[in-house]
Amino acid sequence: MRDLSTKCLVTKETIYKDVVVIGNGPSGIALSFMLAGNWPYWKSTDIQSHPDELLRARLNYADNGKSLVEQDLATLADGLEGRSTNPVSLLLDSLTHPCADLGMELPSMLNYRFHPEKKVDHIVVGKGKAGGSWHRMDPNLRTLSLSAWMSLPGLDFNEWEAKNPAKPQTTHREVNGVCSCRKEIANGECQIDVDNNNSVEDSIVCQQCVLRRKNSQTTPRKTSIRQNHSREVETRALISRVAEYYENYVKEMDLDKYFMNDATITSIAPFKTQPGGCGKAKDIRWIVTGIRKNKTFTILCRNVVLANGSSDLANRLGVRGERFSIPWLKHELPHLEVALEAIRPAERRTLKPVLIVGAGLSAADAITICRQSGIHVIHVFRSRTAGLDKMLPENVYPEYHEVHRMMKNPNEAHSCYTPLPEHTIADVASVPSGSGEEKRRVTVRHLKTGETRDFEVSFCAILIGARPDLRFLTPLSTSGASVPEDHPTEQAIEENLSFFGRQLTWFKNLCAKGRHLSLCERVRRPDYKKICGHNFTTTNEKSTKSCECLPRPPRVGLSEDIVTNLGLGEDPTAAIDGKNNPIAVDKYTNQVLRGPKGLYAMGPLVGDNFVRFIPGGALAITSALQNLEND
Repeated sequence: MRDLSTKCLVTKETIYKDVVVIGNGPSGIALSFMLAGNWPYWKSTDIQSHPDELLRARLNYADNGKSLVEQDLATLADGLEGRSTNPVSLLLDSLTHPCADLGMELPSMLNYRFHPEKKVDHIVVGKGKAGGSWHRMDPNLRTLSLSAWMSLPGLDFNEWEAKNPAKPQTTHREVNGVCSCRKEIANGECQIDVDNNNSVEDSIVCQQCVLRRKNSQTTPRKTSIRQNHSREVETRALISRVAEYYENYVKEMDLDKYFMNDATITSIAPFKTQPGGCGKAKDIRWIVTGIRKNKTFTILCRNVVLANGSSDLANRLGVRGERFSIPWLKHELPHLEVALEAIRPAERRTLKPVLIVGAGLSAADAITICRQSGIHVIHVFRSRTAGLDKMLPENVYPEYHEVHRMMKNPNEAHSCYTPLPEHTIADVASVPSGSGEEKRRVTVRHLKTGETRDFEVSFCAILIGARPDLRFLTPLSTSGASVPEDHPTEQAIEENLSFFGRQLTWFKNLCAKGRHLSLCERVRRPDYKKICGHNFTTTNEKSTKSCECLPRPPRVGLSEDIVTNLGLGEDPTAAIDGKNNPIAVDKYTNQVLRGPKGLYAMGPLVGDNFVRFIPGGALAITSALQNLEND
């Protein structure tokens, strides 16, 4: 229903909030905890033993009767250094985990006090359960960070885990003949695949499998990397336990009333009201729309916080096969695991190799999982000098070091592993065979020589990172949102994008096509190899030479172009990436610099890719909102 007096879209179902937090992962949970009135205070007695002398002097000078929310964060965080570029994140981390990067294990010097009068009316909107993407990861893998660093404010993870031991499953969860603990089901019981060693942590194996395992102790078994953990490896938590901790954290901290789970945000846009007010909407800056249980909802609010992480959309190589819906081509590790779990353990031994592309941690996890299941892996990566073991101690991360050693020694023979350094994928296609079944073919190209090789595979997993899903930000580029005056270049980009977006995309593609044609035309010259560097083929019919240049990447949709060129990143012309191009924010308030008023960002979107630094962003936003309220 439309309010005719003010021309505002207002209905009875419209929700009014002061703050809308997009994303219900650790970032949204930590911010909700502080917005609910839980403010951090430092312990004056413990501060005297803090190893950082400068920080200790600043805190002794400040009023310890006030919370960090009410302090001058710029003064307290000045000069701090660490593994984050955000000073407030370093400040809170240095008080929660003092000198953690130096190997010290000192207790937290903070406590949190509840102030009911300081509550901020807010709502946290997320796609799934509270915990975000942690529920979509492989539950049997371990975290990259130490378990103590997975804690959120007010509830230590190790203490929670000690009070809440893992409960074994008492029933089967059968999916395509496979139990939830990855054992083939026969006659109502899980069959232990001894040869392929598909065992998982005892704490998450169903009870029937545990009893059957005890009855089969006489059968010789191979050792498993996941079972023979050292004490150092145990300092990393199971992802399944971390996901359970975040979900339970919301309940224990009484934050359920602030969460709208299983909801998807479709758009956010500045909300303009007519002079004279619009009832409750007179102080509203944003209108947020979304879908939950096949029903649309609308939220009007003053402030929006982007806390939706940076791993929603998988990166793509741009090869031709990615344009088509090829079922055996995977871009995410969970999708590959689901496909492998649907195959009976006895049939996995006869599978064609799995081709994995990438040199990061996700690719290493996929390699480890496939090799433990007895599936051969063909590993394609660009750099010969792999760097998986950088800043990862071998005694704590043995699985990554094992993959790294195999990558660095491609000439050695490895069990179920074939490395292809300095290679990339040229094409992915399903080729019909004489037997009527389609062959799954992947063409691999050497980056220096241009030599190509074809492999017949069972699956192909392209694991080359991910990027944030910011498609709901598309209306910002056409809404005429205000931009700070000191950024005229970004303002021009946003103004011109809505009118010239399609023309600019067409012109870029035309230029790329022209360069490609010009390069291929040069193969007629005798010295073409010096220019093109690619081989050529001659057809018998017309005796013409054709270049083997890579095909032009598929045209990106207009909405993705708009998201790429929003100008919100530190490099306004590049796509937003938590590692290489995070959103540019004020370092002490986390307000987006090149966005409309009332837009904030935190977590991986601003470069805080470790959970231990996320509460610092929540502190900065809470302090900024409190200062605005006081003003």
